[in-house]
Amino acid sequence: MSWIDTLRGKSTASTREAPFPLGARIKGAVTIDALSFRLAGDAYGFACPEGPQIIEAIGVIDLGDGAMLHRLYLTDDAFLQIATTNGSVGDTTLFVYVDSTTPANQSAFRAWVEDGSLLGASTFACGGNTYQRVWGEGPDVRWTPPVVFDEKVYKHDAETMDYDLTLYSMLYERTVADDRNELLLVTAEDSGPNSYCISYAVGAPLTRADFEIT
Repeated sequence: MSWIDTLRGKSTASTREAPFPLGARIKGAVTIDALSFRLAGDAYGFACPEGPQIIEAIGVIDLGDGAMLHRLYLTDDAFLQIATTNGSVGDTTLFVYVDSTTPANQSAFRAWVEDGSLLGASTFACGGNTYQRVWGEGPDVRWTPPVVFDEKVYKHDAETMDYDLTLYSMLYERTVADDRNELLLVTAEDSGPNSYCISYAVGAPLTRADFEIT
């Protein structure tokens, strides 16, 4: 089962796996093989990070039933998302932040997560491309509520959480070069009183041969 299938509701559990998967650690490095992205030219809506990327922070999302997401936040506004189930590594996805907006207040933020907002619509336009909704009841359904979950972020060590935030997310996709899928993750982030952000991250699935963690 992929993380896309697992991510259906908000988790309230506070436990997590330790250590982080695949030997990931704060201030470690991730190197991604960018060759396939370069060969695709302008087909993708993001640029793959080049060279070793320092892991600046690690986010942990508990999906319940032993399923977890670990997000390795990298130097160049990107993150490597690793899904695990009972410690076994599953899907790995590279996401690169391509844009963000800041709602002025709570009312403006709520407009992003309520019925009729762009977040949850059957299609979403970003960077001149149109993406189809992945989560929800199908393309004929006008709007699907964003998936809500909590993320705990570690910036200094694996034992002490630095902060947490609530995420309202919707996943979209489109077909690009060689019938590969490009993903768009749109997230309304609530990190505390009057601290809101709407982020747009574009990415693609990776195989274990596509990256190295050191």
